[in-house]
Amino acid sequence: METVQRFKTAFIIISVLFILLGITLIIWPEFSLLTICKLCGVITLLLGLVRVIVYFRRDAFENLFRADLAQGLIFLLLAGFMLFAPKAVVSVIPVILGLVILIDSILRIQLSVELKRLHQEKWWLSLILALLTAVLGTLLLFNPFAGSVVLTIFIGIALTINGAVNLWGILFFTKAIKGRFNL
Repeated sequence: METVQRFKTAFIIISVLFILLGITLIIWPEFSLLTICKLCGVITLLLGLVRVIVYFRRDAFENLFRADLAQGLIFLLLAGFMLFAPKAVVSVIPVILGLVILIDSILRIQLSVELKRLHQEKWWLSLILALLTAVLGTLLLFNPFAGSVVLTIFIGIALTINGAVNLWGILFFTKAIKGRFNL
């Protein structure tokens, strides 16, 4: 039960973050993507520095078969792109977000099938919502919009819907588990 609770908590936090990010992109589309990219660049830079410092502070035998230095250098490289070429990074964000949403939707399709196997009456609603977000993810992946502001607003809408559907899905799924297993 503890594992289910941790999973539920993590899923709720991620869903709320998706909703907040989506609303931010809808309200401030011109400003948001570059700012978020630079903020992520700073966070990635700090993660990279920590990894490199941890690597050099450890004993040589502790570092065997650990990838702290490599991870740190990769994080530093990514941070450099985010901080010094944010427009280039922003241009691939729709594709990355589309892929993330599509993968998440596929996982929720599986969740829908599991709800059906648990004989839940409204399993099909979870499936429809997962298919809806899969379509949104696919649209982002293939980037059908030319204007960056329109695209940013669309990304915000897709993230908000995806976060809300995830939030609904995890609450519905945990209710189904509790009902099935009397937890």
